[in-house]
Amino acid sequence: MAGMLQLYPAPAGPVEAGIYDRLDLPPPPPHRPYTILNMVTTVDGKTTLDGHRVNEIGSDMDHRLMIKLRAPVDAVLRGAGTVRSHGRYPLVGEEEAAARRAAGRPDQPKVVIVSQSGDLPLTAPVFQEAAHRPIIITAKDLKAERREALAQAAHIVTVDGDPMDLPAAMAVLRREHGITHLLSEGGPYLNYWFLKHGLLDEIFWTVAPKVGGNRDDLTMVDGPVTLDPLPQLELRTAYFYQPTGELFLRYRVRGGVA
Repeated sequence: MAGMLQLYPAPAGPVEAGIYDRLDLPPPPPHRPYTILNMVTTVDGKTTLDGHRVNEIGSDMDHRLMIKLRAPVDAVLRGAGTVRSHGRYPLVGEEEAAARRAAGRPDQPKVVIVSQSGDLPLTAPVFQEAAHRPIIITAKDLKAERREALAQAAHIVTVDGDPMDLPAAMAVLRREHGITHLLSEGGPYLNYWFLKHGLLDEIFWTVAPKVGGNRDDLTMVDGPVTLDPLPQLELRTAYFYQPTGELFLRYRVRGGVA
């Protein structure tokens, strides 16, 4: 992969093969999927610009690696805000589809959407052009007519609470939908609760050499209060892509499975 340098672990040097091409994820814990997170931010940590301009942060290389990270998982998870802003189905390319077939997986991953309110654009491609029937995680007290509308387009998983009981939802994904490995693509509020509940095992983070500066924009993790105890991360790999100046970092969440 021309222009890609490995910074960690040593020795650093040119990367001959594409990074994340043969990603070997650990086995999952007994009662939930092994879960990885992929996010891109500016240097000052912003995941949005003026609240909505997300595509200007990462490069084509970042997008390519995002698709590669979908290859070894059973499903891609997204929050409702991400779906409302970007309603495409999270597909992989033919190269990744072939690798999935060789590993005994369907060509395309499933998609899981988390929405407490059930306010989702059911006419969006993620529903209308779905490779698999989507799975929606929502609240048990959702109004019956809204739940019935969602059920026309997706499998429904209902859980208690405000915020919702995500550990219970992850257990259902594992037990009833056969999802052993899950990729979360955000958003920041969802990332907060996954970390708070100890549901996140790894973080793949692209740092783009840009600065947003708007204090109202979202960061990678946004929640109501500081996480306590603070999640601790261990760097696993670090790459520098010379043509764009991006850093591609992989962290293990301490206390997770890996």
